[in-house]
Amino acid sequence: MRKILDYVRLYFRLTAAGIRAQMQYRFAFVMRIVGMIAAYTGTAVTMWVMLYQFKELGQWNFHELLFLFALAVLSWGYCIILFFHFRSLDTYIVNGTFDRFLVRPINPFFHFMAMKFDIGAAGQFIFSIMIFIWVSNALDIHWQIGKILFLLGAIVGGVLIQGGLLVFISAIAFWTTKSERFYWVVMYPARNLTNYPLSIYPKMVQWVTAFVVPFGFVNYFPAAVILEKETPFFQSYIGYLTPLVGIVFFALAYFVWMLGLRKYKSAGS
Repeated sequence: MRKILDYVRLYFRLTAAGIRAQMQYRFAFVMRIVGMIAAYTGTAVTMWVMLYQFKELGQWNFHELLFLFALAVLSWGYCIILFFHFRSLDTYIVNGTFDRFLVRPINPFFHFMAMKFDIGAAGQFIFSIMIFIWVSNALDIHWQIGKILFLLGAIVGGVLIQGGLLVFISAIAFWTTKSERFYWVVMYPARNLTNYPLSIYPKMVQWVTAFVVPFGFVNYFPAAVILEKETPFFQSYIGYLTPLVGIVFFALAYFVWMLGLRKYKSAGS
């Protein structure tokens, strides 16, 4: 227990140093937040234009789609803070700079994770909170304590699932010295799927995003529980499994990462 507390204190010290470094460029920080909010707002406007004529998509109306989207954006914001830099692990391996994470008396995974704390993800948080407030009023969502706790658990599960996939992708670099290109092949398409309800996709896609790369648990299944929507082909209680799915998926990703670490051979000179 004491060792865990030591790691927690160390993590906050490392991230505090990273935040101070990022705040040296405040204009760039603010513009990044504005850019993120503008980009996500553009996606929301695209949804509105798409539903202007048809009113619903897979029996989800515009406000329900916004809630689905905002939930994915919120968990992605936390994922960016904690794990986004894992996608560039191959750069550290090729340059030989990854070696420094192996010669210090702390867990290499923890050290690499704490290396960067991207506060630019504040744009995701601001956008998501604004959408949650708006949609909660539009859909008359009553946030009792149970529903709030469920939402928090869903966010944690979503962060672990998306972070787990980034860790999986980064682990490829231990064997191939290449990983970032897999982000665009796997992670980017998987995240785009979460913009819309899984019910609009073929059954095979729904099955893959539930049991192989479980991005359905990032927002679709939890949102269906909160909004009391049906989930065709799946049991109604499946959304409650989101935190468990996140923990299991991330644990598997961590195992693969550590397995790759044991296979690691320095590429530095």
